[in-house]
Amino acid sequence: MTAAVVLLAPVVAGVIQAVTGFGAGIFMMVFFPLFFPILNASALSSAISLAGTCSLSWHYRKHCEWKLTLLPAMVYILVSSGAILLAPYLPTDILKKTFGVFLMLLSVYFLKFSAKLKVKANLLSATVCGTLAGILGGLFGIGGPPMVIYFLAALDDKEKYLGTIQFYFFITGVYMLYFRTVNGLYTVNLIPYTLLGVIGIMAGKKIGTKIVDRINADTMKKLVYAFLGVAGFLNLL
Repeated sequence: MTAAVVLLAPVVAGVIQAVTGFGAGIFMMVFFPLFFPILNASALSSAISLAGTCSLSWHYRKHCEWKLTLLPAMVYILVSSGAILLAPYLPTDILKKTFGVFLMLLSVYFLKFSAKLKVKANLLSATVCGTLAGILGGLFGIGGPPMVIYFLAALDDKEKYLGTIQFYFFITGVYMLYFRTVNGLYTVNLIPYTLLGVIGIMAGKKIGTKIVDRINADTMKKLVYAFLGVAGFLNLL
């Protein structure tokens, strides 16, 4: 049963990640904590997601605005490292439910008011979004939503958005997998499950990129905002 879930959940996660630019970790973390301790589940999810982001980064490499990723990535790395070390001492179940409600409210707000929302990609927004992403990524392995807001504000072109955010996830994902490994959260017994998950997420990525080719930027933004609400609901579960 565990092997089947670790194989199939990443297929759906890969489709979501390829279409919206984020969400693979959110979807997998609905299921993985049922079979693994929460921090190990987060490490497994991160390892599988890394393969997907690596592949998507390469797929959209010609569209990547990599300079936009440097500051928020550095902030994320610093904050998430501290969050991982603090996680065993915090009431993560309560925090995760609060995060779920926040995402649902955020989704409604963006779907209704996104045309009027003006967020500039600057030093302040990069620092704030990177900090929020670091806290959420360190505690739950779910650091995507704040960075979605940042990169959607900075980039109107869907290929540039996807290429840039995937490169950001690749940079931060490599570091966080290393950090989780040296702190004993990603262990040898997770490697076979990681390989299964990589097979699944690569299959999902292939399906998702075909969907992206058939939608415009506005449709993709609406899908992103809608999935924020779905992600919030899944966190409440």
